Amino acid sequence: MTKGKLIVFEGTDGSGKGTQLSLLVEMLKSRGIPYETLDFPRYGQSLFGDLAGRMLAGDFGGVDAVAAELAVLPYACDRWLIKNDLLKWLEEGKIVISNRYTASSAVYQAAKLSVDKQYAFLDWVYQLEQEVIGLPKEDLVLFFHVPVGIAEELVNQKSQRPYLGDKKKDIYEESTAIQEAVERLYLELASHRSNWKTIECVTGTILRTREEIQKDILDVFTANRIL
Repeated sequence: MTKGKLIVFEGTDGSGKGTQLSLLVEMLKSRGIPYETLDFPRYGQSLFGDLAGRMLAGDFGGVDAVAAELAVLPYACDRWLIKNDLLKWLEEGKIVISNRYTASSAVYQAAKLSVDKQYAFLDWVYQLEQEVIGLPKEDLVLFFHVPVGIAEELVNQKSQRPYLGDKKKDIYEESTAIQEAVERLYLELASHRSNWKTIECVTGTILRTREEIQKDILDVFTANRIL
């Protein structure tokens, strides 16, 4: 049996990852291609997912209240809890699409560090998750790029997220400086890692249609022999 593929969608909130995941699932169903989906953090599904939600809501303080090395642990443990299922799905030859994965923890926590510490921290998070915990490496990462200014407008349009309570934004979304650092780090990862591809979601200042973005995704899949 051919081993499955782990496909990861990365990007800031408001970049359309969830919409594109739903469209991709519809296509896989129509073609009879076996698949599984994941969405991290797994709010309401795991203790660690809920802990991550509390942290994002500010229950433990602001962005700098928890050291970066500690802040990544709920996310890493959330993935660790489903590691065996993930490995089984891949062994069964399924396409697994994950909305966020290791890179999300790495870039969002690195963004609050000084620039001279950020790249070593990125490597440390990947070592933690993919070497120590033993999570499978991504076969393909799609980075949905939306410039910060537009992404912030899109977040404002999102429906209320239960884990945030009455708040509209999480503690990272509240900081434009953090969002700018996150965008830069994502772009640098995408430019240096061969299994990363950037999907541009904006032309000028206009958000591209979901159909246009989906076509780009399918073109990348075809070029990388995912489908």
